[in-house]
Amino acid sequence: MAYLTVPKQISHEALEFLVGLNGEPEWVRDTRRKAWETFEQIPMPTPRDEEWRRTDLKTFRLSDYAPLSLPNYDGIASVEALPEELKPFLHPGSEEGNVAGLLVHHGAKAVYRWLSEEAERKGVVFLDMATALKQRPDLLEGRLHQLIPTNETKFVALHAALMNAGAVIYIPPRVRLELPLHLFFWLDAERSSLFDHVLIVADRESEVIVLTHYASPQGEFSALSSGAVEIFAEPGARVFFISLQEWGERVYDFHFVRANIRQDAYMRWVLTAFGGKLWRINCHSRLSEHGASTDMLGMSVGAGIQQFDHHTFQEHVAPQCKSDLLFKVVLMDRASSIYRGLIKVHKNAQGTDAYQANRNLLLSPKAKADSMPLLEIEANEVRCTHGATIGRVDELQLFYLMSRGIPRRQAEKIIVDGFLRPVIDKVPVHWFGEKMQALLDAKMLAEAKRLGYA
Repeated sequence: MAYLTVPKQISHEALEFLVGLNGEPEWVRDTRRKAWETFEQIPMPTPRDEEWRRTDLKTFRLSDYAPLSLPNYDGIASVEALPEELKPFLHPGSEEGNVAGLLVHHGAKAVYRWLSEEAERKGVVFLDMATALKQRPDLLEGRLHQLIPTNETKFVALHAALMNAGAVIYIPPRVRLELPLHLFFWLDAERSSLFDHVLIVADRESEVIVLTHYASPQGEFSALSSGAVEIFAEPGARVFFISLQEWGERVYDFHFVRANIRQDAYMRWVLTAFGGKLWRINCHSRLSEHGASTDMLGMSVGAGIQQFDHHTFQEHVAPQCKSDLLFKVVLMDRASSIYRGLIKVHKNAQGTDAYQANRNLLLSPKAKADSMPLLEIEANEVRCTHGATIGRVDELQLFYLMSRGIPRRQAEKIIVDGFLRPVIDKVPVHWFGEKMQALLDAKMLAEAKRLGYA
């Protein structure tokens, strides 16, 4: 590939570099520049801001990061030709009946794309963002940044200005893909940034499973990620969005995911995080038409000084809609978690059925969790329930298991597995759920070794 001199810092120079990089439509360039202006106008969040007062940004500086990284090779023709360090993250034989499509990003470059003949024949669009902006701007104009406006927060504005990766997925009416579409993002350049944007349109009565997987070298690897997901679930569509994050322990990740769910459509989120120094997720389901429904599930497992910051929004706009949320967190060592969730029921949303639960399990006396479930109800014929629990492993359960000869750490592991199983069981792709279980096993083993138990 031709050598490019990439800007070394997030700056206006970086913006203009990206504007000229891929021959984007003029409206995208205008959007980038306006977003940059907004980014410069909005101050950096501080503890004085209500939604940020528990988030530790004391050591975070945007000037520490390059706006993107590009690998030193062009796109490749097969999974086998990928760099060896990427292969363990993919399903063996990814093209042989396990997925309907696979898109691999190395830094800010899409290096591999494959879509099954069946999906191609059915009219499925599965493109990286740069290619989609050239070949299918019709899918993006009027949708890109519609659900997540570029002026929403400083990090959203930065993301919109410096968007450097991502994917566009379109499922035609009444097309149902039995196998998932898999997006894998690998970031291995120290102090680089990933600003990926995933846009999904599931047309009428279609069905799709999308897997997103974020990974980097482990240990003291440092980088910045600020991604966005916009999902348009058209009437009668069924969308399953499953995310797995396993960044290195010094990565900051600010993620925004949002879905507009129309009449009788269904949306399931399963958002899981194991890595990163800070993982801040904003998940919003907007139930905009009669009969829409959503399940929102999350799972975070932290150790060391990791911090997880969860913000959820169940927005009931239309009548007779249902939302069910369950976010579970396991914390070891000095890890911490924040949960802030809002159920909002608009005046016309009679017949709303909404449930919200945040459960936190602390495996160390130094671990800390805060939970703030909130309700805002303007209708009068609704059923809304919310709640949160923060606690340690039940000593009676431990005693029962240990009385049968099971060592304490193994007994704790059994309890944690049972605690998180309701989330993992909601992953509709078995091998992807097994990846999550393997990461949980490895993380708990590492903590046991740190404490001298293994």
